[in-house]
Amino acid sequence: MRTTTLCTLAFLFILTVAPTCFSQSNAKDQTAVEPRWTELPHTDSEFVPHRYDSLDVWQKRREHLRRQILWAAGLWPIPEKTPLRARIFGRIEHDDYTVEKVYFESIPGLFVTGNLYRPRETSPRSHPGVLNPHGHAKTGRLHNDEIASYQARCITFARMGCVAFMWDMIEYNDSAMQLQGQYQEKNYWNVHNEPWKHERNRRTLWNVNALGIQLWNSIRALDFLSTLPEVDRQRLACTGESGGGTQTFMLAAIDDRVKVTAPVCMVSSYMQGGCNCENAPALRIDTHNTEFAAVMAPRSMMLVSVTGDWTSHTPEVELPAIKSIYELYGSEGKLAHAHFDTGHGYNLDMRNAVYPWFARWLSLPVSENFSEPSYSVEDVDDLLVFNESVPDHAIRDHGTLIERLIDSAKRRLDRYKPVTAEQLTEDHRIFGEGLRLSVGASVFDKNNVSYEREGDYELNGVQAEHGVIFGGQRNVRIPVWVFRPEHQSRSSVCALLVHGEGRAALAEKLDLLSGLLSDGQTVYVIEPFGIGDARADDDLVEQRGTTRYFTTFNRTNDAERVYDILAAIAYCQWHGKDGKKSKRVNIAGFGKAGPWVAIAGSVIGPTKEKDIKLRFVIDANCFDTSSEEEYLKSLFIPGVLRAGGLPNATALITPRALFLHNTSDRFDTSMVKAACALKQAEGKLIEIKIDSTACGDANLLAFMTRENVILQ
Repeated sequence: MRTTTLCTLAFLFILTVAPTCFSQSNAKDQTAVEPRWTELPHTDSEFVPHRYDSLDVWQKRREHLRRQILWAAGLWPIPEKTPLRARIFGRIEHDDYTVEKVYFESIPGLFVTGNLYRPRETSPRSHPGVLNPHGHAKTGRLHNDEIASYQARCITFARMGCVAFMWDMIEYNDSAMQLQGQYQEKNYWNVHNEPWKHERNRRTLWNVNALGIQLWNSIRALDFLSTLPEVDRQRLACTGESGGGTQTFMLAAIDDRVKVTAPVCMVSSYMQGGCNCENAPALRIDTHNTEFAAVMAPRSMMLVSVTGDWTSHTPEVELPAIKSIYELYGSEGKLAHAHFDTGHGYNLDMRNAVYPWFARWLSLPVSENFSEPSYSVEDVDDLLVFNESVPDHAIRDHGTLIERLIDSAKRRLDRYKPVTAEQLTEDHRIFGEGLRLSVGASVFDKNNVSYEREGDYELNGVQAEHGVIFGGQRNVRIPVWVFRPEHQSRSSVCALLVHGEGRAALAEKLDLLSGLLSDGQTVYVIEPFGIGDARADDDLVEQRGTTRYFTTFNRTNDAERVYDILAAIAYCQWHGKDGKKSKRVNIAGFGKAGPWVAIAGSVIGPTKEKDIKLRFVIDANCFDTSSEEEYLKSLFIPGVLRAGGLPNATALITPRALFLHNTSDRFDTSMVKAACALKQAEGKLIEIKIDSTACGDANLLAFMTRENVILQ
C-alpha cells in the first residue's frame, strides 16, 4: 500500500498526478489475474495516507483533489448561483439567543430548510457564522440525546456570539416533505437513501447524485450566512459529525471561505462513508477521506475522534498524515486533535472540546475552560419549516429534480461549444479535465511505461512478438503483439491498433497490417482491460463491480480500457527507433474500441509545437450519440455526458489529425467540425477526414502513411 510521486511531463500528457492510495501487487510478477479484478478498494478498505515531499507537490495534488470532488459532485464548472429568495420567520426569543425558521432556494424550486440561531443582541458584521450540518440520526436536525444534540450545539454557538445555521440533509424532515410529500416520524435513513442508490443509470452519466446536491446546498448555506447583516464574512466556520463530518470536510475542501472546521467522527482511512450521500462515482479514485480533509490546510481544523468507531486509529494514522501537510505550510499550530473513549456521535465532551477551539480562531471572548450551559429544546412544530404548506413552485418529486439538474448541465455544455477560440480553450480546460477525472487518467512518461517480451507469435504468416506493456504507477498489465518492419528506416513512426473484439479480430485486417509494416512502421496490437487475453475468468468478471460503492473507488471497465490505451500511446511515443522518441504515432480503434480511442484522444490535452505527432483513426461504430441507453450499454463512464460525450471528445482531439468514419447518421459530428473550422480560421493545417460509411483498409492506410493528410 505504498505510493510514488511521478514527475509531470507537460508536453506529453497534461494530466494531474494522482498517487495510488490502495495497495497493488507488482503486475510484472503476475502470471494470471491482475489486481484490477481482485484487489478492489471499497468504502471499508484500509488505505495508507500518502506523504508529500514538498509544498509544491502537495499544492498540485490539492488542486487535483478539489477538481475531483467538484467533478464527481456535478459541480465543475461551478453552477450559476441563482437568487436564494430566503425567508426567515417564526422567531422564538430566549434571554440570550433566538431561534428562527429558514428556507431558501439552492436552485429554483429546491428548498434548503433549517433553523437559524442568533445572539439576542447583534451588531453589523460582528459575529462569526457557523454552519452545522447534521449526521444521519433518525430524525436529523431534530435529534437530541446524550449521543448528540444538534440543538444544543447551535444554541451554545449563539450564546458564544455566533450566528449558527443547521439545515436538513436531502430527504430529511422538511426536505422529505418537499420531495416525498410527508414527514417521517421514526427514521429518515431509508427515506434519505432509497432515491439515490448507486446504480448503472443515466444520473451517473451526468454526475447527478445526492453528494452533489448536498454539497451544493452547503455552498448555498454559506452564501445564505454571508448575506446576513450581522455576519462577519471573514469568520465562517463549519462543524458536523458522521455524515455531517463528511459535509464539513468536503465543503472546506472546495470553498476557501470556510476558515475553521471540526469534522467529528468521520476522517478515517478505514471507512469512507456508508451512505449514498457520502459517495459519488469517480469521487475517490486513487484517494480517500484523509486526503480530502488535508485540503483544509493551512486553515484551522480540529479533528475529533473516538475509540468506538472507524476513527479509533486517528492518533496513529490520520492525524500524523494531515499534520505533515500542515507542516509543509509551517502551520501545524492550526491543527488540533481531541480523542475520546466513547462511541460514535457528537456528545457533550466532544462539543466542549470544539467550542474553545472555535472561539480561539474566530476571535471570540470565550475562555479555554468554557463548557456548554444547560439548554432547553424547542417543540418539533416550532422547528419544522413547512408543516403542511410547501411553496407552490417547489420541485415535488425526484424525477423533476433530476431533469432540472441535467438540463442545467446541458446549458453549461452549450456555453462552451467550440464556436470561438476562447470557448474551445475553455472546453479543453473544463470538459477535457472532466473526462480525465472520469477515467482516472494518470501521468505517463518513459519512466513508468515499459514492455516485456514473452515470446514469439505468428498471425497468418506474419511474424510478431507477444508480450506485455506495463503502464503507469498502477503498473497495469496490457497484452500486446509487436510487429516489427523488415526495413526500419522509418521506425520512428509506429501504429497502435485496438479492436473491440480483441487482437484476433485483426486477422481480417492483414492488408492494413502489411501496409503499415511496408511503410516502415512498428505496429503494436493491444488488448485493453477485459478484452481477449486481458479478460479474467467468468467468476471474477461477474464479481467485479459488486463491492460497496464500486464506482466511487474504481474505474469502470470502459474507463480502464481508456486508461490502457493511454498507457500504450505513451509507450509508443517514448520508444521509437534506437530508444528515442517516436516521430509520429498512429492510433486506430476498430469496432467498439473506436469510442474508447476517442475518449483517450480527448484527455491527452491540447497539442504543443514540440509534441510528438499523434494521428487518430476512429471507427465510430455507428454509435448513437443521442441515446443515453447506448452510453449505458457501450461506453459506461461516469460523467461522460456531462463532458459532452463522444461529440465533444472528438472535438477535443483537434487539432491533431483525425479520421472519423462509420458515423452513419447516428454520430453527431457538429462539434468536431466546429472545432476544426476554428483552427482553419487560425490558418492551421487541420488533418481531418470524416466519413459516414465504414471505410476500407486502403483508405485507412492512406491516412496513416502520408506525411500530410488531405483536409476534407
